[in-house]
Amino acid sequence: MAKQELSFLSDRGLRLLLFGGKGGVGKTTAATATALYQAELDPARTTLVVSTDPAHSLADSFDQPIGDEITPIAEVPNLFALEMDAARGLKDFNRQHGQVLKTIADRGTYFDQEDIASFFDLSLPGLDELMAVIEIAGIVRDGQYDLVILDTAPTGHTLRLLALPRLMEEWLRVLDLMLQKHRYMASVLGRYRPDETDAFLESLSGDLRRLRLLLSDGKTTEFIPVTIPEAMSIEETSRLLDALTRFPVRTRTMIVNRVMPPSECPFCAARREGQRGRLEEIERRFPAWEKVWVHLLPEEVRGKQALRRYARAMLGQSEQWPEPGPGAPPFTTPSVGQAQITSLGPQQLVLFGGKGGVGKTTMAAASAIHLARASQDGRTLLFSTDPAHSLSDSLSQEIGNRITPIAGVEGLFALEIESTELLEELRQTYLAEIRQVFDAFLGRALDAPFDRKVMEELISLTPPGLDELMALIKIMEFMDEGQFDRYVLDLAPTGHALRFLEMPHLVRQWMIAFFRLLLKYQGVVSLTRVAMLLREKSKQLRRVEQLLVDAERCQFVAVAIPEAMVVLETERLLQRLAGLSIASRWLVVNLVVPSTACAFCSAVQSGQQRHLETLAALAPHLIQVPLFAHEVRGVTELEKVARIVYGDGDGDG
Repeated sequence: MAKQELSFLSDRGLRLLLFGGKGGVGKTTAATATALYQAELDPARTTLVVSTDPAHSLADSFDQPIGDEITPIAEVPNLFALEMDAARGLKDFNRQHGQVLKTIADRGTYFDQEDIASFFDLSLPGLDELMAVIEIAGIVRDGQYDLVILDTAPTGHTLRLLALPRLMEEWLRVLDLMLQKHRYMASVLGRYRPDETDAFLESLSGDLRRLRLLLSDGKTTEFIPVTIPEAMSIEETSRLLDALTRFPVRTRTMIVNRVMPPSECPFCAARREGQRGRLEEIERRFPAWEKVWVHLLPEEVRGKQALRRYARAMLGQSEQWPEPGPGAPPFTTPSVGQAQITSLGPQQLVLFGGKGGVGKTTMAAASAIHLARASQDGRTLLFSTDPAHSLSDSLSQEIGNRITPIAGVEGLFALEIESTELLEELRQTYLAEIRQVFDAFLGRALDAPFDRKVMEELISLTPPGLDELMALIKIMEFMDEGQFDRYVLDLAPTGHALRFLEMPHLVRQWMIAFFRLLLKYQGVVSLTRVAMLLREKSKQLRRVEQLLVDAERCQFVAVAIPEAMVVLETERLLQRLAGLSIASRWLVVNLVVPSTACAFCSAVQSGQQRHLETLAALAPHLIQVPLFAHEVRGVTELEKVARIVYGDGDGDG
């Protein structure tokens, strides 16, 4: 591969680099390799690499402990790393500003201190990630480091992160509305004197303003999308770049990972041929972007030596791997058992989760096809709540936000739930009743327009993630109506999947707190419809909680690949699932390289063997799925995967 001149590596004016893309395409590797390259290129410049993904991988990538404090990277004195603990940042924020928030609400509403405290505590999840980004902006602004590199979460949640400043501005507007009443009354009685509440709002507004300026400054900030030559990744990259046009963030360079090098090995050659059309598609669909073509390496990119090799590959300096000599024996696939999922039992809900890029969507879709085929007259629904949907790409059929029958598979339906629309329905119901009530009571006991504005805007203070849970509530409604017999859920990557599974209890508590706030206005206004709706949603969430921990009705199937970083994340995932009392008996290990005499394949297999043995100890049942020479896409290819995972018997699934 020819030597590549890369603008984001040579532009010394850049202060902030953000790496993003579909889960599993190599964002963390690209971010950490870039950080190491920049630090070693100029020892006089300091570099900080930061992760905001709830499932951090920086420590795994550098192969050293990091954590939530800025940590020097061993043997590289000008390189530092930080895995931000967003939850701790939120606790710090509440400790510093909790009393000010309560004072603002106390001045501008009928609520008492206890209600205010519970409501604000429950309305702030998601603020944790925003505070993390504000902290990063502060680090850049203060010039503590010459370059800050941000390793973001997978696509859907990265876009939410970029949207958080706007959501936070709405939140601040609600707080300012609460203060308007107090300011007005104070000015009528004398003269209003700004105090700590005004200072708090101004300080946070300033932080948001500076964050917007930083992100929109193309001279100092750049977003680098990372992709691989596969259809699902290309489609998600296209959606990511379209969505980025809504944000003032410069993007001019694209990293394309896992490009197969030339090889005499039939398996490697078949993979390279399969990529040819996708590489041409990347050139055709993204002509405005500078491309960084990175060859697939035969070893895992973990530790500084491997990161240096990856950086050389980015620069087009790939190393040559020798072919095996005459008579070299083929490396056999590790034998840790060839189990199959013989039965998922009577489970009503099956969830598929794991680290980004391991094949969760593929396994979920293949399993849904198997369940539909195995059921004589039943109906199976395959659905996704990940903001970055992939079911349409996996099934090679347009699905979208409607229940869609899957062509060629009787009894199978799919749905990519646009959960924001469900939340908007709740919001519009609330606003309609608020306006109706205030129109009827205008001029009576209410302090219009202040109370009306505050009550209208309260619905803005919803916990981020509520929209995705509204999707699960929708599925619960389907269950109540008996629309389907089985439900298969394709989850977001690990960090946000765990957050999603932990959210039902938190959001139910928020709904209860919100319901109590509405009751405070009882006697002044009557919000019967909204109160009844919240009560019903709260009951449904309680039943979601009960379903998730019912091993007879719900099963989590973990998906992994035999790589060190994935093994570590899978182990953490299974531990967290056990803590949440969510049953998980099956572990599917995907992309196991088949046996060949190729030196490249043998190098990969050698590392995979160790990890397969480790993974086998993590779950009662381990299923291996080989790496295919071509993409697994469409019903026919997914059925091949289903036969490997479930065997040839029809059974009951």
